[in-house]
Formats: sequence, C-alpha cells, structure tokens
Amino acid sequence: MHAKQVIEAALFVSSDPVSVDKLAELTGRTPDEVRALIEELRRDYAARDSALEIRSIGGDYYLMQAREALSGLLIELVKPAVAQEVLKTLSLIALRQPVTQAEVVKARGSAAYAHVKELVAKGFVSASPAGRTKMLTTTEKFSDYFGFSRDIAEVKKQIGELLMRR
Repeated sequence: MHAKQVIEAALFVSSDPVSVDKLAELTGRTPDEVRALIEELRRDYAARDSALEIRSIGGDYYLMQAREALSGLLIELVKPAVAQEVLKTLSLIALRQPVTQAEVVKARGSAAYAHVKELVAKGFVSASPAGRTKMLTTTEKFSDYFGFSRDIAEVKKQIGELLMRR
C-alpha cells in the first residue's frame, strides 16, 4: 500500500485531527515527506472538485472533512460532539475564560456542573482548583476541534465575531 493511500485512509477514518508525527509513524515516512503527500492529496481533491478537503488544524494536525460549501446540506447528518445545552456552556466558558465554575453555574444554572464535568472528560475544558471552586479555560483540543486559534485572546475575538454574524 502506498503512503499517500495510508494518509488518506487515516484522515478519512479519524474523527479527530491527526498529527504529522502519527501519519509519519503509520507510513514509515519522514514528517516532511508526509506534509508533501498531504499537499499532493489536497491538489488531487481540488483538481477533481471533490466534496472533501483536508484542513490543517493547529499547525501540524490535519483532518478530512466535507467542503464548507456543503456543510449546510450535511449538518443534520452529523452527530454533535456535545449536546446543544453543553455547547452553550462551552461557548460561555470560551468567551469569558478564564472563568470560575461558580460564575458559569450562576449564568447557566446548576446543570452547568454536569456540563463542565462532561467538557473536562472530553478534553475541551481544563479545570484547576481556585479556592472553593474551579478556574475553567478551553484546551488545545477545543481549539483544534472547533477550528479556533490556540491563543485565548484570539479565541474570544473569533467567538465574538461569530456571535455578531447571528
């Protein structure tokens, strides 16, 4: 099997972004060779006007997804990573971070305790002790999964811009 096919299959089956290092391990190629093969795949998809694209996420991580132009048609087929109410809590944390769990519960109600627990378990939020509560911030996994910057100030700006469009 060719390295390019292994990369394509790995990106297709993974629901999370895949690192260049992992792809190099799978193919036995160097990270630079893997990057070149990914670019080749991108060109292949563009040349045939494919419904799929390969996106770079957070530097040396890649994922395969449907082109953005098709997302509106396909959205009902996608199972969300978190329920709508949990996503609202995550949005609040991302917009106000660093934020205490107490502040989140005050804004979102007592269900936010379970939301925070789920978000920490899924790796989207980190929680560190802060007195009798926890200080919450988003993680790199959050940024990579949802396509935001890894810089907290930039995340807040990006989310603010998204909210302004609604």
